Amino acid sequence: MREISRLTSKGQITIPKAVRTALSLNEGDLVAFTVEDGHAVMRRIAMTIEVSDRDAANAQLDEWSGTADSDAYRDL
Repeated sequence: MREISRLTSKGQITIPKAVRTALSLNEGDLVAFTVEDGHAVMRRIAMTIEVSDRDAANAQLDEWSGTADSDAYRDL
């Protein structure tokens, strides 16, 4: 499967619906990005992650918790 998404000026992307469906991603799910041989790899994170890992992930996601982002992406 090959899907394309555009990076916004805030460094955000929308995960295409076909990818969300293939990975069974739902609102609130966590994903991890790694760089392997110059390619970004996205992986779904199981919801049973350790509390310390979840806290670290949530700290990284705080930049997207604003009203403008909620309004912009409400219908996706």
